[in-house]
Formats: sequence, structure tokens, C-alpha cells
Amino acid sequence: MHISPLAQQPQLFDAVTQMLHREWSDLPNWRDASVIQQRLQARNAEQAKTVTLVATTTAGELMATASIIHYELGDLSEREFWLGEVITASEHRGKGLASALVTQLIAEARLRGIAALWLYTPDQQALYRRFGWQDVEQREIANEDVTVMKLVI
Repeated sequence: MHISPLAQQPQLFDAVTQMLHREWSDLPNWRDASVIQQRLQARNAEQAKTVTLVATTTAGELMATASIIHYELGDLSEREFWLGEVITASEHRGKGLASALVTQLIAEARLRGIAALWLYTPDQQALYRRFGWQDVEQREIANEDVTVMKLVI
């Protein structure tokens, strides 16, 4: 397995777009693959504080992805940077890829001077608590009950 920024693997933009679209196309932010691709390109532009990481096989096949996102939920200005779009291809689940990507993104956040990361999850609270995330609130997002969590970097 190899982890790298998506910007260094531009041939994977389409694969990441399709992975996100397949997994979450029933949710508003992932219904339109072209909008997903535009978001990924903006997030991974030079000088951006945001980034998408990809985990690939030695042959270059996409296994998993995760991102630091700017204002995923725009309701509170202090919640600026978010961990999101953490997904592992079904055939590669259970191998610790999401944990490896989260660990790397926390390190990236430190390097980029990000003071805190936020996330929301309907069912992976235990995973994120292992990394030190704290529950902040329960709320509904896109008709789904989720826990909003915060990690001070």
C-alpha cells in the first residue's frame, strides 16, 4: 500500500470521483459526479490548506481515500476544517486503510497549521474516538442522525 496526495496521482481523480459517487449518491453533496470532481480539483489545488489522500496498491489501484475539507458544514465559522469523504473500496475493507489515512491527515493538518479538525459520522464514533476525537453534538444531516466530533490538533 502507498499513501499520497491525490494531486500527485492525477490519473486517479476519476476513480476517486466514482468511488464517492457510488457510495453516497443518494445524499445531496454526492448526487452529481461532475460536481464531486470539481470539488476534488479545487480541494487539491496548489496553495490550498485542504487535501485529499489516496491509498493505492503497488500496481496503482485505488483502495481508499480521505480528505481535509474546508467548511463541509457551513453553519458555524469556527468549524473551518473537516475530515471527510473517508471511504475504502469494499474489497479492501478491514485492512486498516481508513486508520492509516486518518493518521496521515492529522499529520497533514499539523503541517498546514490547522488548529482543529471536525467530522460527522452516523456510525464510526468508536474509530474516531481512538484518535482522540470528542463528541460535540448529535444532529441530523441529509435525513441521517450523526455525531459531530472535534479533534484539537
